Amino acid sequence: MNNKVWFHADDFGVTKEQSARILECYNNGVLNSISVLPNTGALKESLRLLDHADPDHTRIRRVLHINFVEGKPLAGARNVPALVDSTGRFDKSFIRMFCWNYLKRGAARQRLAAQIRQEIAAQLRAVTAENDYHITAVDSHQHYHMIPIVFDSLMAVLSSEEFGHLGIRHIRIPVDPAAPLVHNARMRRGVPAVNWVKWGILKLFQKRNQKVLKSRGIKAPVFFGMFYTCEMKREVVEALLPAYRRHAGKRGEELELMFHPGNLTATYELLDERSKQLADFYMSDNRYYEAECLKAMKNSVSVRNADRLE
Repeated sequence: MNNKVWFHADDFGVTKEQSARILECYNNGVLNSISVLPNTGALKESLRLLDHADPDHTRIRRVLHINFVEGKPLAGARNVPALVDSTGRFDKSFIRMFCWNYLKRGAARQRLAAQIRQEIAAQLRAVTAENDYHITAVDSHQHYHMIPIVFDSLMAVLSSEEFGHLGIRHIRIPVDPAAPLVHNARMRRGVPAVNWVKWGILKLFQKRNQKVLKSRGIKAPVFFGMFYTCEMKREVVEALLPAYRRHAGKRGEELELMFHPGNLTATYELLDERSKQLADFYMSDNRYYEAECLKAMKNSVSVRNADRLE
């Protein structure tokens, strides 16, 4: 559907309680899309909550959130040793994978790609055959899927006999168009420097990956959420959403806004308690503010989560 706006929440499913807090943004706000972390202990409970809120699977888009960042691999640590540490948990940073994409050659690259494919397949299986989330799209935790070796592995898995029937409609290209921001000097100055760096890195792969998606008939909605990652508060969204909607509308494309509204309340809820960075990420007050933004927009934005998915 052209001009559809997806008000999207990443990181669904870490705990049952966190999933319930995210779904409050659907029940009391404009949320109409979620990404599911597949390697959590709350996957079944979170699915029950989701299906209770959206029993006919038409009001909330369900997206696989590929995870190479935290927790344990679903393919088993023995099968993906390049992706984990000595405790069997994911430990390879985006920058490490980014560098491997250029440095790994020949047999070493083939081994790494095989492990990536194996883990992606296991994560897809977790949210399809094992717990049917009715997945129609794919993105990833911290955007690892944009790295070509990961992106190509994802394409290979989706083309396999096991998963070819899924008919994935969307894959995220998390590169905000700069034009809507360029014309708003105040908001442009408010973008953290680190987000400009992340944007620049991801933009390196934008055209390449979009070309592959186009050849496969998979859409990538216009994205709004990288420049203000974890800062998608009401004042930010209200200032920039009209420009991003116009930008998407001129192209006849859908628009996705990325939020992180699902906060955790204690470190024991984390998939990896060892990481202070992840603790700060999940327990930030900004998650509360982003949730409040999604709720406040219910009465101020014409696009409602009552729109049925097509």
